[in-house]
Amino acid sequence: MDDEILEQLRERYASGNLIIFAGAGVSAAAGMPTWKQLAERLRDRARRKSADPAVVDEIQQYISSNQLIHALSAAKLALGAQDFNWTVDKELDDTGRDLPEVAQAIAALKPRLKAVLTTNIDRFLERAFQGEWRVVDRPAGDIAMDRRFILKLHGTLRAWDTWVFSREQYDRAIFGSPLLQDAFGALYRTHSMLFVGFGLADDNIDQTLARVRALSGGQPPMHFALLPKGVPPFRRRLLEESGVRLIVYENQAGDHAEVAEVLLGLEQSAAPPPQPPPRAATPAPPPPSARATATPTAAPPAGQRATAPRPVRVFLSYAPRDEELLGRLEVHMHRMKREGLIAPWHSGEIGAGEDVESAISEQLDEADLILLLVSANFLASEQGDAQVTRAMERRDAGQATVVPILLRRCDWETTRLAGLQWLPRGMPKDLPEQTRKSLLEECKDHKPLAVTRWPDEDEAFLQVVVEIRALATKLRASFR
Repeated sequence: MDDEILEQLRERYASGNLIIFAGAGVSAAAGMPTWKQLAERLRDRARRKSADPAVVDEIQQYISSNQLIHALSAAKLALGAQDFNWTVDKELDDTGRDLPEVAQAIAALKPRLKAVLTTNIDRFLERAFQGEWRVVDRPAGDIAMDRRFILKLHGTLRAWDTWVFSREQYDRAIFGSPLLQDAFGALYRTHSMLFVGFGLADDNIDQTLARVRALSGGQPPMHFALLPKGVPPFRRRLLEESGVRLIVYENQAGDHAEVAEVLLGLEQSAAPPPQPPPRAATPAPPPPSARATATPTAAPPAGQRATAPRPVRVFLSYAPRDEELLGRLEVHMHRMKREGLIAPWHSGEIGAGEDVESAISEQLDEADLILLLVSANFLASEQGDAQVTRAMERRDAGQATVVPILLRRCDWETTRLAGLQWLPRGMPKDLPEQTRKSLLEECKDHKPLAVTRWPDEDEAFLQVVVEIRALATKLRASFR
């Protein structure tokens, strides 16, 4: 490795001005497919679905020439948007996978790291940061002034409307979005970036670097890339013209272990060396009278004590008939409650002799997150209707987040809740083809599939709880 460039990287990190730009290699370390492997699996799915052989050949040609955005676009056209999205969601789902070492090494840089940008849609980074940093997929133009965030340039798992995979989506997101252009341009011009997990030969990063060269005006800022040995001369020149200095590692074992070592070394080199405590003479023990009247040591000033933010107050609104499903959801949420992430409440906790309406009103007005457990019985309930009215009032005032959860099939699309993001999102995995076809109609256009329609209701509740955890983590971070 070039010691001079490595020292420059250490200086940028120590200054608090470094941003990590994480690519597919970060997730590939945990066994997830790279962009090329994803395109190959989509090609194979198109072939199994008996797509036009000419279309399959076209996908392969794009893969062979490393035009991966074109390959994904052609695969989406061959499969249709619905099947394409389900396949991508399944292939890139990191649920149950161990965190890759490099993701943990990135999270270890939290003390001085400015932010993380990533083209990955999985949740390895969010998990590595344990929800302490907020996740952004639609940045504001002033994001360069912010810090401690993960910007997901290509969207996030299961949120299909945020994805950037096809050429049309990429052009719209990168070149057709003034906010994203302004945000990325501001970050690139004012901060140093470290590219991690990129081969820096995919056409998506080529597009980004072309934009970078245009933004830099011939005077690019100092950026860095961790790359395995063997960058061709012309590629090196393109990178250098984009302001990217290469930190090349040997990768002798083929596992890219040196990447995590470099990252962890940044924090170790930036941390001040531990200082031994000053030596002092051992004081003589106080006389008995002094011991009797000694006062306890004063606590450190409150401003110097790190305090954890309070839990997210969660209000669960439900119909009495759905009490069993409420109980099962509570079981799945219990770990979040035990961790102190959430403080859930519902009307079943009202004690004997308490004023029911007053207790509900008080809890509803203090909630940060309101979960509406929707079924036909819920929609027919006057109490449920009143709680929905108050929940929507608080949402419109920016005082609470409202999330409907579809427990049972009902006419929810005609309600005032239709425009919200519903849970559960997505569909069960590994279904028999006939079952899958019968459920696709219910889920088209990002519609929720009712919990009771899932072959395994626990799988549905797990998907709901994963989303609630992400949302509650984001809300709790805003309390700091």
